Amino acid sequence: MKIAVIGGCGYVGLITAVGFARLGHDVAAVDVDERKVALLSSGRSPIYEEGLEEALGACLEAGRLAFTTGLEDAVRGAQAVFIAVGSPQLEDGGADLGQVRTVAHLLADALDQYTVLAIKSTAPPGTVDLMREILHAKRAEGVHADIVVNPEFLREGKGLEDFFFPTRIVIGTDSEHAREVMRDLYADFIADAPLDGVEMARGVPYLETSAVNAQMIKYASNAFLAARVSFVNELAGICEQVGADVLDVVRGMGYDSRIGRDYFQPGIGFGGPCLEKDLRALIHFAGQRGYQPSFMQAVMARNDFQVQQTVARTMDLLGSPAAGRRVAVLGLAFKPGANDVRTSLSLRIIRQLQDLGADVVAHDPLAMEEARELMPLVAYADDPYAAAEGADVALLLTDWPEYRAIDFERFGAAMKSRKMVDGRNLFDTAILTAHGFEWRGVGRTAAAAGA
Repeated sequence: MKIAVIGGCGYVGLITAVGFARLGHDVAAVDVDERKVALLSSGRSPIYEEGLEEALGACLEAGRLAFTTGLEDAVRGAQAVFIAVGSPQLEDGGADLGQVRTVAHLLADALDQYTVLAIKSTAPPGTVDLMREILHAKRAEGVHADIVVNPEFLREGKGLEDFFFPTRIVIGTDSEHAREVMRDLYADFIADAPLDGVEMARGVPYLETSAVNAQMIKYASNAFLAARVSFVNELAGICEQVGADVLDVVRGMGYDSRIGRDYFQPGIGFGGPCLEKDLRALIHFAGQRGYQPSFMQAVMARNDFQVQQTVARTMDLLGSPAAGRRVAVLGLAFKPGANDVRTSLSLRIIRQLQDLGADVVAHDPLAMEEARELMPLVAYADDPYAAAEGADVALLLTDWPEYRAIDFERFGAAMKSRKMVDGRNLFDTAILTAHGFEWRGVGRTAAAAGA
């Protein structure tokens, strides 16, 4: 099948384009960013993910994937067009649909045959009607397209894995013709028979529903994950007060299959490009309709509090005033395995420490270049030990596995004082204590740890 992916150089668009090309479809990935188009056309990815460049190169070599800035040529003759442009957060929490509107206008001028327009972008209820109105207004002879909501459930750093081994596939449309096209497109996932040469899931749960249901499935999924994070952070706060170790508490809870352990790790809160944005958008469009989602507002407020608490823990060890005091920050990416610092809580915490007068030296195994673009006034170190040099306190914000291998005697010797805020409960507190560190965890105290 011939496919076009608009926004094909972004994370969701690129994974979608590479994934379908690997399945044997002919894919044209469209983007306005000429630099990224040129970079990807040469086989290099601006996004880090294990195995992505290898898959990209294989698709380019097979002639199944091309990158272009020309939307009209890309969509000509396409049976399906995926829309994967951004829907960034507005100041009021709502989703900015400017890019979706622009794409709808361009498609109205470019489509030359019946096409299924599949929305991958996370967009609120009403978006399908908005696109349909634009298409109708610009095509006097009638619309040669059906619109489908096909939400993505990709985890950054594991996007390719999630594409080929999805937990579910959701198709939202009232058009039977569009459903047939999407069934053909996802046939390899629905069928039980293996596809030669491609490791992928079979018999994936496949849900056909309405467009608004599909949109709510996406928003509700991310809101629920955010709620789990805020719940476990609230639980951690209670554990600190009663002298319990939240890690043992969570471990004991997780054996219950109704609860599980995913997204149940106390820390600095949820950040990144999805959970907070989607939760705020859900709160916003509920409020627009006269409904105040008090529980979801509390989830968001608890996350904001967790950031403030991380700063407070750091200041507690650092002491006042903070001016001229040095903080070594370990971890800038919003999660390990990715180089994405967009809406990373690490950057938010660093800014607050700087506002209080602290000098910050940061390290990350992968995301320092991306962070430099957003925070040029932060000093960056080539390794954790360089970051620790002369530091009054160290602050672990991203639980990169590389940091587990830190030699704490060497690390502590480099510091001005051995003080550690472990914002992800990554380190063994017994080891920290043995090396003379005064430490703060999340939901863990020296008494609970037996120190």
